[in-house]
Amino acid sequence: MTQPPTRDDAPRRKAATEAVHAGERQPPPPRRPVTVPIHQTAPFVFDTAAELDRAFGAGYEALYSRYGNPSVRVLEEKLAALEGAEDAVAFSSGMAAISAVLSTLLRSGDRLLAAAEIYGGTHAWLTWLERHHPEVGVDRVGLADLEHRLEEGVPETTRVVYLETPSNPLMACCELARVGEQCRRQGLLLVVDNTFATPLLQNPLALGAHLAVHSATKYLAGHSDVMAGAVAGDRETLSALRETQRVSGGCLDPHAAFLVSRGMKTLALRVERQSANAAALAAFLRDHPKVGSVLFPGFDPVARRQMRAGGGMLAFELAVPEAEGASAAATVVDHLELIRIIPSLGGVETGIMIPALTSHRQLSPAERRAAGISDGLLRVSCGIEDVEDLERDLAQALDRVPDRVEAP
Repeated sequence: MTQPPTRDDAPRRKAATEAVHAGERQPPPPRRPVTVPIHQTAPFVFDTAAELDRAFGAGYEALYSRYGNPSVRVLEEKLAALEGAEDAVAFSSGMAAISAVLSTLLRSGDRLLAAAEIYGGTHAWLTWLERHHPEVGVDRVGLADLEHRLEEGVPETTRVVYLETPSNPLMACCELARVGEQCRRQGLLLVVDNTFATPLLQNPLALGAHLAVHSATKYLAGHSDVMAGAVAGDRETLSALRETQRVSGGCLDPHAAFLVSRGMKTLALRVERQSANAAALAAFLRDHPKVGSVLFPGFDPVARRQMRAGGGMLAFELAVPEAEGASAAATVVDHLELIRIIPSLGGVETGIMIPALTSHRQLSPAERRAAGISDGLLRVSCGIEDVEDLERDLAQALDRVPDRVEAP
């Protein structure tokens, strides 16, 4: 398959264009499909023993789909183009990508400095790592204190810094450029989970990160119908990461890769609408008498400096006593009619969930309190519906929360 040549002096294509066209090499004429074919096969056929030997020796992508597949490669090249990376590697899930990254970068005796505000699944993996591999140390620090910790200096054995910005589920943000510079000076590898922001709104590599990680299940795919993960970065690191994938088996199925690539074609349109909806809903909730606080990157000066929009995620707590938070949150989600209870995010449909019952239920109540995740916290992933319908649905559900009666 060949791709039309491009001039060296040609201007770099915009992200929305890359999301549609990057990686989509076309076969020679006369027959050229508009969509990328799905190479739904495990092995590929070779004509001679010499050809087989050359392919395995070179790591050629089309030899066995655990080693590589043309349909998967399209996805990888799209993400690399969007993140401004030299390469990308696709995985069977976001957690497969995260575990492969940390398994590849960390060695016996190394330490990992991880932000305390991270996805519950990542927290669970780090807890597993501490239990089964005590030779690898894990230090946790609040995202707001990360810069100070790095300025003070970290142990000489610290090798990797891992964070999310915005974080899940509290939408906390940090100055990536400053953290990236601190990591560079100290020879630390900075890994950023960019799932919430998407490469349309934020590019960690351009701000000093070594690798950008995605749960492609979410915004990249965008239709809640496939699981995938991906990592973008430099070729040397990703070569080692690809070897980890091959021996551990976390490869992505070709049909799943096709679904993610197809979803990415509309990423720019979806993210624009989801960001607008989230901004409108955040403003609506902030002014609602039943709502105590709203967490939205668009309200955060740090996020406004490094993101192109606020993104499609927000969280809020109700204006009720802490002891009543869980029951009040359940009242809201149980009475929503349009917005669905969905333990995921990034789809075209608006979803709501209670992190204490889903993404962060692995944490103990004390750990959740320490992380600022109350039992009544509600997280919203905005879809592409008409925002007035979403506001009406939230309004009628919030009306079900009893008014607080002040003590005489």
